[in-house]
Amino acid sequence: MKGSEAQLLVFLEGSNNRYVIPVYQRKYDWKINQCRQLFDDLKKLVAEGRKSHFFGSIVSQIVPGGSKIEFHIIDGQQRLTTVTL
Repeated sequence: MKGSEAQLLVFLEGSNNRYVIPVYQRKYDWKINQCRQLFDDLKKLVAEGRKSHFFGSIVSQIVPGGSKIEFHIIDGQQRLTTVTL
């Protein structure tokens, strides 16, 4: 396994990318408190004029599949789902 740092928007960009949460992962379970904490962190980021925010680790496995590249999300699916919503 190889780890690297990437900005979230860079990780998500690309029209040929698919992000898949495997069926063995737990269901989305964030409640209002977790969403509020993330939103408050983002508001604080803007208010303080910071240029970045550490969202936590996202672990994925790249699975080539035809014309699309699939990223199977192993860890970080709750944060990734919330941010994309």
